Amino acid sequence: MWRPYVQAFQPLRRNIRVLVADSTPISSQLLSEAIGRYSEIEVLGYSSDPAEISAITTRLSPDVLLISAQLGEGPERGLTVLEQLRTERPNIKAVVLLNAQRPDLIVRAFRSGASGVFCRSTLDMLCKCITAVSQGQIWANSEELGYVLAALAEPPQAQKLESRILSLLSKREREVVEYLVQGFTNREIADTLSISQHTVKNYLFNIFEKVGMSNRVELVFNLLSNGASSSVKNGNTPRSRQHLDQSLVQENAHSAAKVSSASASSVRSSTVNVSTPSGFARTG
Repeated sequence: MWRPYVQAFQPLRRNIRVLVADSTPISSQLLSEAIGRYSEIEVLGYSSDPAEISAITTRLSPDVLLISAQLGEGPERGLTVLEQLRTERPNIKAVVLLNAQRPDLIVRAFRSGASGVFCRSTLDMLCKCITAVSQGQIWANSEELGYVLAALAEPPQAQKLESRILSLLSKREREVVEYLVQGFTNREIADTLSISQHTVKNYLFNIFEKVGMSNRVELVFNLLSNGASSSVKNGNTPRSRQHLDQSLVQENAHSAAKVSSASASSVRSSTVNVSTPSGFARTG
């Protein structure tokens, strides 16, 4: 559950407004209290719930979103949350917290729209990272940038959503995918299945985690381009692609822009800061 965090001392100068979203509620609270001791940082609140993180980010517009790649039991759920937030707030600045310096997670973090990755070292270094990102800089060390550049240098390969991947989904998740392919909005899916929109969003989070994709556009277009849509339909005739909701079109545009943004940011050596990959020690 989201909790506001109030600092006892408020300096006259404008602080960096940060929303903390660590992997669990207790770790989010502890991290909020730790960075909240730094005079230049104002912690707006903390949460580890994806829906709350999205809602609070939209309402409070933090200068920096400090989000863990892992949220709850989802090892990459934080990246999915960030990906979806970027479709609504393309200018959001985010730092992704990583438990290990895994190349695939680092690359996906930047593709999801992160301005920096932080492999949990000291609090002082974390605050420097937050400050740098708030100023529009990219935070990554040379090794992490190397992973990103290597990924950009690889020839593009079309991802395929095979039937073996679809088999990972539950019956209800397959129903949600069916309606996505037909161009239904979240509201229409909720009305059709007699569930809430919040439940639909939770299903989507789980689906993205299971199939290893970042957003609904990537999922739908892989299904359509690989002819897999027939394997998730139950005899319903899909809508024309012209009837796909406008949010899908906008999300696709933002997704395409991210790759260019990551490429441009990676080569700006003058704005790159160096972080250390050692373990991050929390107090409390």
